[in-house]
Amino acid sequence: MRIFVEVIAGFLGVSSATAAELPCAQVRVVVPYAAGGATDVAARLISQGLEAALKKSFVVETRTGATGNVGTAAVATSPPDGCTLLVNGAVIATFPYSFSKLPYDPIKDLVPVGGIGITPTLVVTANTKINGVKGLLDWSREKPEGLSFSTAGYGLLQHLAIEELATRAGAKFTHVPYRGGGQATTDLLTGRLDFGSFAAGSVIPSVREGQLKAVAVIQETRSALTPDVPTTAEQGISGLNAGVHFMLFAPAATPKEVVALLGEELRKVVGDPALSKRFADIGFDPTPILSEEASRILRKTGDDWAPVIKRLNIKLD
Repeated sequence: MRIFVEVIAGFLGVSSATAAELPCAQVRVVVPYAAGGATDVAARLISQGLEAALKKSFVVETRTGATGNVGTAAVATSPPDGCTLLVNGAVIATFPYSFSKLPYDPIKDLVPVGGIGITPTLVVTANTKINGVKGLLDWSREKPEGLSFSTAGYGLLQHLAIEELATRAGAKFTHVPYRGGGQATTDLLTGRLDFGSFAAGSVIPSVREGQLKAVAVIQETRSALTPDVPTTAEQGISGLNAGVHFMLFAPAATPKEVVALLGEELRKVVGDPALSKRFADIGFDPTPILSEEASRILRKTGDDWAPVIKRLNIKLD
């Protein structure tokens, strides 16, 4: 009897998702970062797939400002009908701890529709003698002033992960903030910085050309983008996950059947092998997951990094 009920429930769930219909001819996908960047490209790729699957017009709109909070807030306060969506990273779950005035609640005001991709974080250096995290730590102990490092953003996951690594290992690392990763990468290449923590897509070309050496990917499992680079977990530093999970979001009150419809079609688009190569070009590992798993990752991201943000007294406003 129980099996029969579960089968019927599952059938009704599928039927409900299949029967759901978006009440608009055009779906707006908001990207809260600059046009032409990896997030924007990923949004356009998944929008093309969703447009074909749902027979709706998908338009990508960039709305920048305040570390992505302008565009994110605009979606959070939009009508909850599935016609206005957001592409952003699970890092927004850390923002209630680093912004004193956030115009939305990432957990209460938004619902993840599903996963898009992870941008792994690589630890890189121009010092070819350094092999792995242990070598980096040993190097820091050899220099009285410690090591200088940079990231593409103060208070973001790439920065927080290195600060947590320093705390656990008792190493002295000094963060040198930059506005974006371009100049930081240049100074790393010229030796003005000792090492850096960056999104994989921004430094993989330099690693492949031998200009930089990747000593770790900050997560539990290896990335298909850099299969030869060991993880921090493999090197004895467990529990550090600085890869940014990008997701498709909708306003929180969006009907569950609409979220299910969008999520299932998104899963198919992201899971298509043809997309993997295009994602690899922008430094994304595809994550074809549905709303429930994406929601778990979102909450865990906030829970994991809140203590680090509080300890460092990170303020982003």
